[in-house]
Amino acid sequence: MKLNKIKMSMAVLLTAVLPFSNLWAEDRSSQNQDAEHRLSEMQNAYRKSNFELYFVKQSIATAEPISFSHGVVDNRQYSHWLYLNGVPMGYFSAEEIIAYFRAGSQPELVERGVPPFLIGRFNTVSLDKVYSNYVPVSVGRNRIAGRNVFMIRLSPKKNDRYGYVLYIDEITKILLQADVVNPTDGQMVESYMATHFVNTSEPNKIIQKINEAYLNDPVIIEMTSRGHDVSDSGEGEAAVTDTGKNKRAEEVRKLGWGLSYVPSGYELVKIERNSITDQNSEAEHLLYTDGLSDLSVYRIKALEGSEYPVVKQGITNLFRYRADPYEIVVVGDIPVETEKKIAESYSVPGNN
Repeated sequence: MKLNKIKMSMAVLLTAVLPFSNLWAEDRSSQNQDAEHRLSEMQNAYRKSNFELYFVKQSIATAEPISFSHGVVDNRQYSHWLYLNGVPMGYFSAEEIIAYFRAGSQPELVERGVPPFLIGRFNTVSLDKVYSNYVPVSVGRNRIAGRNVFMIRLSPKKNDRYGYVLYIDEITKILLQADVVNPTDGQMVESYMATHFVNTSEPNKIIQKINEAYLNDPVIIEMTSRGHDVSDSGEGEAAVTDTGKNKRAEEVRKLGWGLSYVPSGYELVKIERNSITDQNSEAEHLLYTDGLSDLSVYRIKALEGSEYPVVKQGITNLFRYRADPYEIVVVGDIPVETEKKIAESYSVPGNN
């Protein structure tokens, strides 16, 4: 009799609880769908809008004021990013060409490049790629730089990379702010904190000048018209094709060493060897990206008596690992625990 009463009580409890569990699951699914809708709106708005955004890139130790402009002329997209303190430097983009500049130096042009900063990447990255590595959830509303915003949290599916909180303007759908958060405790590590936003009907003067340069610069015209083969570009997300993957896999085999662990979703987009003249040796470099963050792995000749510290600057970490006669250096916008795991997975075939 007592057993029957217990079974009956459990049945009543389950009957009471299960509907709420289903409601919670449905609500969670609704939040995911709403977040995906907001992100799609954000990218569509970016492609069509003219605006100026001022913000501060802030981490524990530094705060850098930055201006960012975006504009569209005759269906061509342009952008301009400028650090406002110190020597004028930054980049501008014209369609799929990015030019890095610094006062007193010639700009460096990169074909089919990806924006080098987080806000630019969120506006251009493949959302399918984002969803394969992160879970998007709508988490409410807030007020940023005097404007009402939707908040979207992107939580990594594994704690091997940072998470993000995005602040999207309710009216224009433009991304105004992005926070980078620790995957384990949710604490903010770095933020692109918006301070001022202006949405305009026409591109500003900077964007108009970039458009003039784009139409008249013979180097840019030649780069645009020659139909560059992305499988050989070695730059950015566009470079990750099946042909490119096969070619890079063969190049990695030729290196004679490898990594047994790289976080899922990070694809190899570049392999290079550079000479180190003062050491009379080479540095071998592998570059990976998941579309939002990059990580680099270097193999260099170990220096006698050198220490192997962890170096941290905002979300960028550097981890050094000794594997005689080399050292493996991992640097990127990922947690140092992940970098340590990558470095320690280094191996040379036949030496295990």
